[in-house]
Amino acid sequence: MRIVGIAVIVVACLVPVFWYMPMAETRDPVAVFSQYIGSTALILMGFNQFLATRAPGVETLFGPLDRIYVLHKWLGVIAMVALGLHDIIDADMSGLRGGPLSGIAEDIGEVSLYGLLILALASVITFIPYHLWKWSHRLIGIFFFLGAFHFFFIEKPFSNVDPLGIYISTFCLLGIVSYVWMSLLRPMSPRGHGYKVSSVKHLGGLTEVELTPKGRGMKHKAGQFAFLSIREGGLSEEHPFTLSCASNEGRTLRFSIKDLGDYTRRLRAGLRVGADANVTGPFGRFMMPSGRDPQIWVGAGVGITPFLAFAESLKGREIGPIKLYYCVRERDDIPYAVDLETIAEEVSGLELIIVNSAEGVRLTPDRIAADVGDLSRAHMYFCGPVAMRKSLKNALVLKGLRASRFHFEEFEMRTGIGLGALAAWLWDKGSYAVEKRRAEKTQPAE
Repeated sequence: MRIVGIAVIVVACLVPVFWYMPMAETRDPVAVFSQYIGSTALILMGFNQFLATRAPGVETLFGPLDRIYVLHKWLGVIAMVALGLHDIIDADMSGLRGGPLSGIAEDIGEVSLYGLLILALASVITFIPYHLWKWSHRLIGIFFFLGAFHFFFIEKPFSNVDPLGIYISTFCLLGIVSYVWMSLLRPMSPRGHGYKVSSVKHLGGLTEVELTPKGRGMKHKAGQFAFLSIREGGLSEEHPFTLSCASNEGRTLRFSIKDLGDYTRRLRAGLRVGADANVTGPFGRFMMPSGRDPQIWVGAGVGITPFLAFAESLKGREIGPIKLYYCVRERDDIPYAVDLETIAEEVSGLELIIVNSAEGVRLTPDRIAADVGDLSRAHMYFCGPVAMRKSLKNALVLKGLRASRFHFEEFEMRTGIGLGALAAWLWDKGSYAVEKRRAEKTQPAE
């Protein structure tokens, strides 16, 4: 995420304080605070609806799209907390302005609140199937619209044509227009590039899909990802996948897709050569730096896909020393080992190191530090599980790697907010308490 984009959101949420502070001097300050946090929730939700459009320039301001998904999640969480506080803290005060629809607006506000809370909770429960999650996620815009209706017509200490009213209304309209665009207008005028499926291969648990452009095609850089939609076989739903090939003159594309869910399993079973496809993108800023500083690449499992593209893009280039650690769990779980070994033989400076946990080998920070030597000049690129990423980064920074030179791609765009860890912690605490009470009961009295 870019600090500039976060600053824009923070400033946008703080601007209403300029109008609310004078109100607190003449009205109930607690009620004024409730009005403010309700306004903040609308501002955050307006931003969130806009971020979902993937509009041109969004990555420039807010950062790579994979980080925007994380920002989108947390803005939603903060907005829900603000809405909950707004509902709990009484916002009524004397001298409010309203109209004939204020009573209806109040009831609609309650519907909006509970609808958004239910859908937000469903969004962070990651065991809900993706297609159900995506269907329910679309309804958030409807409840946001109801929340905007609540704001427009509810009794409040200012009117919609006052500067504060116009300011908050702008974010309400931004969210509504964004939702209408994504839900109604964009499907009628699909963006992207037309492609034809030219090859389908099954490599262990991966489905490798190669695409040939029907027109000019899409230009991308190694490490980026795109949204893929197959126009037949019930596979038209857009899904983001990393491009596992380097840019080429013919603008052909390759996706290496892990069988991780319902859609990817259906893709593996139903995708056929000759099918029409639509590709939207490219997105992401997970790209190699210029220069000849040492580089460390770590790809775990399907996380090897961007590094396959990286490696292909090295042909004919002058590079510094690069160590590629390919981490796998099983002997047969290395579909691109031969391809990478061939490239490593052709590209001077690229060294492939397969780390196979089935053989009792683990990639540790100590091993990386020993292999590379001086970490202060190195760039590290990582794509894999979050826990592994955090562990390696924390340890390597302590060993001299600059935190700003640790680059990664979000391996899971749909994540929870730690509910699983919280549930496990509560279970452990509860189990401990039960066992302690049992022990106390069975202990003989003195």
